[in-house]
Amino acid sequence: MSTIPTTSKSLRVPYTIVGGNREDRSLQVSPPLSILLLHRGSRPYRQEYFKELEQLGEIEILSVESASASYDIDSLSQKYPRIKFLLPHEEMSRGEQINMGMKEAAGEFVFVMWSDMKVSSQLNTYLLQRIVEADRLCSVPIIQNTKLETVPSIMVPAFHKRNLRILPMLPQKNDMKTLFPFDYSGIYQREKFLLTGGYDYLIESSYWQKMDFGFRAHMWGEVIECESAFRIRYLASEPAEDTTPDGGYKLFFLKNLSVRFSGDAGTLPWSRFLPFYIRSGSSLFSALKKFKKVRQWVTLNQYRFVMDARDVTELWEVPEHE
Repeated sequence: MSTIPTTSKSLRVPYTIVGGNREDRSLQVSPPLSILLLHRGSRPYRQEYFKELEQLGEIEILSVESASASYDIDSLSQKYPRIKFLLPHEEMSRGEQINMGMKEAAGEFVFVMWSDMKVSSQLNTYLLQRIVEADRLCSVPIIQNTKLETVPSIMVPAFHKRNLRILPMLPQKNDMKTLFPFDYSGIYQREKFLLTGGYDYLIESSYWQKMDFGFRAHMWGEVIECESAFRIRYLASEPAEDTTPDGGYKLFFLKNLSVRFSGDAGTLPWSRFLPFYIRSGSSLFSALKKFKKVRQWVTLNQYRFVMDARDVTELWEVPEHE
């Protein structure tokens, strides 16, 4: 067993790694796939679940634990020596947990899944080869509920009278584009994920965190699509999504909907300050400070933009029902 405190400038919360093989990465060939396991709900079958994951084969497994639930980690790491347990020193958002796992994963691809999910398809060479050839930022699965009904997990953006709407759709074919990974789940290309900056820890809401990640990915020319050979199902009721506009929405609005693409670069024009200030509910000084900070971020990444949010929605192709 090994325990290594780890901190990163891009991570808000330090964390500790318990278990797993901590060999020098430069001396080994990285596994093609890592599994990043997020936890929720009750834990009565926790050990059985770890056993099932280990039976999937030579796949690196990282389990992201709650900051308040580390009492059994030592015994678990001894029983399942191949699993790395990541223990944040304080509570963090789901997006932050994924950022942390991506930094620690050795695989070129990282499968983000939940403890209340079961893989329905085989994580075999055929599936991995399809995903490698697709060269996507994230390949999302077809997801089924407990009744084996397909979940409308394809998120389609649309503007209606200047208001942004997200339309959930059923996956109708392979390569069907989605705005963001439903429930965060999918097989991410690790390097592409890290180059996007991952999920924004300043946005605490899971919904607006995913919206921010999805729009940024598409505005920067990345691809998030459904892989029809990749299937998972829920073992419990699918979680409800809180879409309430909160502080996270305000930051999402500024970073995404306020950006304009000029033909060769992204900009955050000063003309967008007033609409943001009206929505912010903040003092003029506070809103101006946040606007300037995001404007600096946009300027830093200006040449990564290939379109803006309006382009993303207007160029979105929705397949016709067969």
